[in-house]
Amino acid sequence: MSFGAALKQARETQGLTTQDVALRTKIRGDYLRALEEGNTSLLPERTFARSYLQRYARELNLDPAPLLAEFDRSVPAEASQALRGPAVRSAATATPAAARAGGLNPALITGVVTALIVLGAGGYYAYSAFLKPAPVTTGTPAPAAADPTPAPVVTVRLSVSSVPSGAQVYLDNRDLGVTPVRSFPVDARRNAQLRVEFAGRTPLKQTVDLSRSRNLRAQLNPSGKASTLTDLVTKQTTGTPAATTPASAKPAATSAPKATTPAAKPAQPVTVTFAGASWTRVTDSSGRVLYEGTPPAGSVKGFPKGVTIRTGNAGAVKVSVNGAAPASLGQAGQVVTRQF
Repeated sequence: MSFGAALKQARETQGLTTQDVALRTKIRGDYLRALEEGNTSLLPERTFARSYLQRYARELNLDPAPLLAEFDRSVPAEASQALRGPAVRSAATATPAAARAGGLNPALITGVVTALIVLGAGGYYAYSAFLKPAPVTTGTPAPAAADPTPAPVVTVRLSVSSVPSGAQVYLDNRDLGVTPVRSFPVDARRNAQLRVEFAGRTPLKQTVDLSRSRNLRAQLNPSGKASTLTDLVTKQTTGTPAATTPASAKPAATSAPKATTPAAKPAQPVTVTFAGASWTRVTDSSGRVLYEGTPPAGSVKGFPKGVTIRTGNAGAVKVSVNGAAPASLGQAGQVVTRQF
């Protein structure tokens, strides 16, 4: 199978369009389609084309090494000019026969070209000798040319649990589903906005460093008390400021009734277990995406009733409703959509 056919098959198996992949990878849609079709004349120069192929493969959870090897066999390094489209034939390569076919005298053409060469050489000499300014030397070295190769995309894993469990998790406004979220693949970055919400509890909003994989736990406290975030690896706990009540609005301490703590949200009735890697999207009855991604094997996620589950590898996904025995959604490699 060619590298383009492998990319297209993996994308369609995961239920994605080229527009979906373009938004995730920041690669132009026409370049993605050209890679799938093997149309190298529509791609940029070879260095960029190989980088786009590698990033596309990683986004689809494919091993980029064999695809890059197939690309190199199709487009050798010495033939990289082919990636810039067909060359325009220069008039300088026209044969004398072609000149005669146009009705021109070859001797006249030769004389004109010779005269132009002589005049050009003389002009360049005069510019170099009399007009060209002397170079200015400074103590600051010229900056090095930028490396045209895009930086590789680094993927880290994010795990988020909460007390109580079943809280909604957002990363840079992207819905990661409900807790526990285990080993969710994200692009590495230093300043990511994490938001964890649960009804009746103070939401947690905090900037986290995702330059490495993280395992975090959110303690969502009752309204009026700040929620906290703990790094389960370093055991370091940070908190978000709680909203304060103006002094004039505070009732007397002796007459204030005790605030009751909301009951913890019950366990989710729909449990999804991933026995292997499978792209999966879960939406609620209104079409809102509760989760979308490819969790690692062994992941378990919970959702409320009335959800629709679409997966690209039904044999690796098992669903249990109200504690019943988990049942597989279908056969290995089968694309299935079911409602629970």
